[in-house]
Amino acid sequence: MTSHKGELYYCEICGAEVKVEKGGDGSLTCCGQAMVIKET
Repeated sequence: MTSHKGELYYCEICGAEVKVEKGGDGSLTCCGQAMVIKET
């Protein structure tokens, strides 16, 4: 998964949110699962 600057991801388990400041390859994880992109 590629993330792009400005995207917002959240954890469906604990509700943590992450804003991407520098995009790149890889995946964002929290609580043992992939984070989900938050639609604006």
